Parts: sequence; structure tokens; C-alpha cells
Amino acid sequence: MIKLYSDGHCPDSHRTRIVLAEKELPVSMIEVEKDNIPADFLELNPYGKLPTVVDRDIVFFESSVVNEYLDERYPHPPLKPGSPAERAQMRMAVLQLERELYTLFADMQNSRKKKDAARKMATYLESLNTYLARQEYFIGEQYTLADVALAPILWRLSSMGVDTSKWGNLEGYMDRLFERPAFQRSLSEHEQMLQDF
Repeated sequence: MIKLYSDGHCPDSHRTRIVLAEKELPVSMIEVEKDNIPADFLELNPYGKLPTVVDRDIVFFESSVVNEYLDERYPHPPLKPGSPAERAQMRMAVLQLERELYTLFADMQNSRKKKDAARKMATYLESLNTYLARQEYFIGEQYTLADVALAPILWRLSSMGVDTSKWGNLEGYMDRLFERPAFQRSLSEHEQMLQDF
């Protein structure tokens, strides 16, 4: 059985929980707070990175690495496109999302950077809205790891005071992501409460 060390507040941990739920894999989940990491976890992963997955006595961390491993090790349903070009496009998208969107999300949590980050986030989401007018998912018609990377941040927008109502394509995309049964199963208790804000 796969063992997952996860933080119920963390978008990166959420990404991996989505993948595990999509694959319907049996998981033993251990909640870890990033501000209170137990010593036995640090013995397993001295970097203290979450999420961390243990599968067949092999330890993986960094959510993009963990998620690609899970998709290759447990290929059904596939979360990567079929062609090499589309897989490369998906990997570039995940990398850019981590560099741009995840950085904006972190900056919005910082009171000194919040105002500027909120302005940049609105610009980013407007661009995303335009992009999504052409397709159902981030890489065409197939749900992939790029969508998995986007979903946790998009889920948290309303709790950060971001109003998406003026971006119809984005809202339709968010509905498609959030209505997936696996997404609903992936939510931690904290993440379930975010929509109540």
C-alpha cells in the first residue's frame, strides 16, 4: 500500500491527493503540518518536503515528480497525453504553473506582497480565461497533470477574495475540475471548508 505524507492546507499535497484519487489507489495517509514536522518523518525525508510518497520502500517527494511517478507506475486512467509532443507541452505547462501561479499564490499569503500579487493574479487569470476559450482542459480535450496542478490553486481563489465571475471560460473550466468525483474525494477537511468563506 502507498503511504502518503500530506499537509491538508498545502496545494502541493492536494495535487498528489488528486492523482491518487483519480487512480483510486489504496493509500495510507499521514497528516503532517509543515510547521510541526515530526522527527521520524525527517528520518524518512531529511528535506521535510510535502507531499512525500513511500511506494514499495522507495521514497519520493516534490509533487510534480511524485505525480509523474504515480502516473507511470499506475497508468490507468492515464493523466498524461499520448504523444511525446503533448507530454512535453504538459510538462512545460506544469513547470510554468509552478513558477508563476504557485509563486503568485505564495505572494498573496504574504501581507507585504499581497496587493501587488492580487493585481498580477487578476492579470494571470484573465489570460487563462482567454486561453481556455479554445479547449476543454489545459492541454486540449484530455484531463492531465497540468489540470491537476491548476485545480488546488483555483479551488483556493474564493477564500483569498478573488472574484472569478467575470471570466466565464475560467469558471466553466473550474466547474469541470471541481465536479470530478476524484477531486471531491481528494479534499482535506480544511479544503472542504474553504468554499464556506
